[in-house]
Amino acid sequence: MSNKKNKSDLQKSYQAMVDNVEEFVIKEGKTLQQAFHAAEQKLNTAKDMSKEKIQQASKELQSNLRLLSETAEGVGEAYKERIKFDLAYVNNSIWSKLQTIAKSNTVDLMEFSRTLQDRAQKAVTESHLAAHQEHTEWRSENALWQDEVDYWTKENDQALKKLNEIEAIIKQQNTLFNKHANAIQTLIKKTEKHEESMKNVEQDYSNETFKTKDDKQVAKHQKERQLHAEQSESHYALKTHHFKIMAMINILHKELHKAD
Repeated sequence: MSNKKNKSDLQKSYQAMVDNVEEFVIKEGKTLQQAFHAAEQKLNTAKDMSKEKIQQASKELQSNLRLLSETAEGVGEAYKERIKFDLAYVNNSIWSKLQTIAKSNTVDLMEFSRTLQDRAQKAVTESHLAAHQEHTEWRSENALWQDEVDYWTKENDQALKKLNEIEAIIKQQNTLFNKHANAIQTLIKKTEKHEESMKNVEQDYSNETFKTKDDKQVAKHQKERQLHAEQSESHYALKTHHFKIMAMINILHKELHKAD
């Protein structure tokens, strides 16, 4: 069987496994372990799917759900691309269903993940026959891991280029901040000048020209109010953008130091 045909068959099995697990979990309220068992039994009766592909799809789906359960809150979307790399046929529809399954019962997902981990740890104590089967699987996994490491190396090179771009852009942020600070100072001076001119007009309120001068001050204040509102929006936009960028950088910095 060609590699393309093999991937197509696995894609079909994986899609079917996701659909059935979602149905058993969401519609019938089964636990993940029960849902996988029921899905495998159901798909084993399908004539157009091999048992081998069903088992492989089941393993991949379990691995992905375990990955989702172990990722930090708020960064799940970042793992979408990683899962897409692991399984090139994962589309937005499948990703949405994975999220639905993962979020349906967090406690069950964590327990399911722990069960998978326990099974992996106990695998080394199984019989010699199981060990030989594992060696075959490991050879396949080792080849996959090597491909992944090669891919990570390329990603790392791209990341370094992006970090250089990010550094340059962050340095440019100071120019924006200085421009914003100058605008604030200009606004302050205008306000102070207007305040002074208002006081001068108020001292001459009995003069017949007072109303004309006062009307000018009112018009000037309306324009001042508009400028202040625009400056407020500008300040808020800079503030939220700055907070978002700093939060991302701090998360990245913290995560990289954890890896050390």
